[in-house]
Amino acid sequence: MELRLILGDQLNAAHSWFKQVDPEVIYLIAELRQETDYVVHHLQKVCAFFLAMQRFAEALQQAGHRVEYLTLDQTRDHADLTALLHHCIQQYSITRFSYQLPDEYRLDQQLVRFCDTVKDRLTVKAVDTEHFITPRDAWQHLPNHRMEFFIANSASSKRF
Repeated sequence: MELRLILGDQLNAAHSWFKQVDPEVIYLIAELRQETDYVVHHLQKVCAFFLAMQRFAEALQQAGHRVEYLTLDQTRDHADLTALLHHCIQQYSITRFSYQLPDEYRLDQQLVRFCDTVKDRLTVKAVDTEHFITPRDAWQHLPNHRMEFFIANSASSKRF
């Protein structure tokens, strides 16, 4: 059984994950205090995110995918995302864990640390979100990994 994590800003119905229904895959979408409390958010923003997550989960279910959507009330006993993932892995006898690369460094590091703790028991895979024009590491192939490269090139391309 595979657990695939979908974060609140990764609601991309065109992602390759969703092209085929697989009964051996559970998609996890969860409302977490960790995400509402790390910085002050406007209440309407939080409500909009949660509603979008809920509607996305419903759309996936209607398409035949197996989705575990957890509300804030359902995740309140888990200190953070890591604790919730450990719980779900045990609850569903997960042997594979996949996630889309987070856009936020904070979450990226949290998931890297989590994967380090489970990689001896599970197959772990991080995939691209597929919502950017270029892959996440595309900048590493440029001649200079410094901002000066971009600034110099954009300044020289402007015509006055």
